Amino acid sequence: MQKRFTALVALILALALLAGATGSAALQGTPSIARPETASLDATDDILRNVSRLRGLEIKRPVKSGLKTKDEIEQAIIRDMDEETSPEEFAATTKTLTKLGLLPKDFRLRDYIVQLLREQVAGFYEPKSQEFFLAAWLPLSEQKTVMAHELMHALQDQHFNLRRFEHWPKGDSDAEMAAHALVEGEATIVMYQYAAEKDHFIFDVTRMESLTQRMLDQSGEMDRAMYPVLSSAPTVLREGLQFPYIYGIGFVQEILKHRSWKGVNQSYDRLPTSTEQIIHPERFLFRDEPVKIKIADLQTALGPKFRKIDTDVNGEFGYQILLGEFIDKREARLAADGWGGDCYELYEDASTGALILAQYTTWDRASDAKEFFDLYSKRIMKRYNAQAPGDLHARPRIYETGEGLVSIELRDKDVVIIEGARTRDELTRLSTRLWESKKTVVGDQGSGVRGKN
Repeated sequence: MQKRFTALVALILALALLAGATGSAALQGTPSIARPETASLDATDDILRNVSRLRGLEIKRPVKSGLKTKDEIEQAIIRDMDEETSPEEFAATTKTLTKLGLLPKDFRLRDYIVQLLREQVAGFYEPKSQEFFLAAWLPLSEQKTVMAHELMHALQDQHFNLRRFEHWPKGDSDAEMAAHALVEGEATIVMYQYAAEKDHFIFDVTRMESLTQRMLDQSGEMDRAMYPVLSSAPTVLREGLQFPYIYGIGFVQEILKHRSWKGVNQSYDRLPTSTEQIIHPERFLFRDEPVKIKIADLQTALGPKFRKIDTDVNGEFGYQILLGEFIDKREARLAADGWGGDCYELYEDASTGALILAQYTTWDRASDAKEFFDLYSKRIMKRYNAQAPGDLHARPRIYETGEGLVSIELRDKDVVIIEGARTRDELTRLSTRLWESKKTVVGDQGSGVRGKN
């Protein structure tokens, strides 16, 4: 559900929130300076040395730095976003999120992402060119903390090769989100350490309570006047963009508590494979791996008019958002906690625009599946303003909605959901095929995205 373009925007987006928590680096609403402050370029080497010392990673090569105007930074990031995400992918993701009730109809996703960039844009490190770009319109005093964060990315790139994350295999955004949470969580902790040292105190995360919880508490206090686009963004965008920072910092914190920076280094060899592992770091430390779902071919059940336009993994975090949009957020988090694996596919009839969404989910225990089944059933009624079916014990449970038939069925630890079927016969054909999907547990190979410089 969280596509590559969200990860790209998140590379910059949440720094305003996080840097603000350290009392530094106001990224927007700051008066521009008359000319670029070239002292910022001179400070790069000094900040890089400090970051290297704090992190315990040697500088393998100098980091090139340059100044860019706000327009130039925006254009560079938008260009990279468009290279990674085609218009067809933007359109497909928009249709999926709209079908799930997470975006309003006719929502212009790419345009909104660009608005977010314009509000949040700041300096950034580009793995492709191995260059760090600074905001030409801000004075050095307001950039140092952000510079520490982005120069940590430069060190990560030198030791762990960030470019391998640029072309993530399609169809598992949940694992991609987890990898970005490792990268951003580490850079955010070092950013905090750098800011604390400037203020003459030690920021020892191993002696602190959950930094994720601290960030969640702060995110609810967002300045709507300063960040109107971010604060008013649909939940799926706002929380998805913040996830790598807010949950990543707590994830890396727990690795440091149990395994030190050496354990963080090793995490780049065996990457986290799900947002579940990021939310619950102990499940990463003891390698509770997700179940991978290969959905059976649904094309024969739908006929030639339909074509598959989207497929992905929601993950535990995705189901937190999916459920939390329509029911109590605490209940949503508890229900999503039992996630074991999932996959969805979205089909479209190009001639009519009709959409059919199929989800196959598996859960850690039968009781977890039942909890999810009950809450998703409640979500269906609220999402579609649908009445409860006459027979609540029917299998599957079928709802009549303004967007077609919706069914949900529970079998032991598995729950399958179909939304948008046109007839009961079609629903039966889809359900039969969907239950023929295959499940495998991710092995020691992790995500398959490996390698060092």
